Amino acid sequence: MAGRLVRKLAERDCYSLGENDTLKTASEALAKNNLGAMPILASGGKVIGIISERDIARKIHQENFSNDETVTNIMTKKIISCDLNISVTELMETMTEKKIRHMLIMNNDELKGIVSIGDVVNHLIENYKEENKNLRNYINNS
Repeated sequence: MAGRLVRKLAERDCYSLGENDTLKTASEALAKNNLGAMPILASGGKVIGIISERDIARKIHQENFSNDETVTNIMTKKIISCDLNISVTELMETMTEKKIRHMLIMNNDELKGIVSIGDVVNHLIENYKEENKNLRNYINNS
């Protein structure tokens, strides 16, 4: 069933940052919540970007780095998102093609969650384990 994984992920908490949050706030939130990326929301709640650990890592070594810099200065503004009905195969293809590790889940311009490449891989592993178990049961009961 298309969208089963994404619909499940859309039910979990989705942490976000505001446009006035600093890099210090972002790094603390990412670490505290064990996340690799977080969406950035404008004051009205509209998604305006996404920031990742990688974005911060690229910035931190620069001479002009400041913990007080706002997230909007380094966030990725070109948002790649999916809807609730995307299949796991489509997710893998898009993430691989675009070379991204996180994708926002959107429904009618409303943020519903975020899916990571780890979520997709874990889902596939669980499916293979279940398939393997079913094959073993079939073979042992034949």
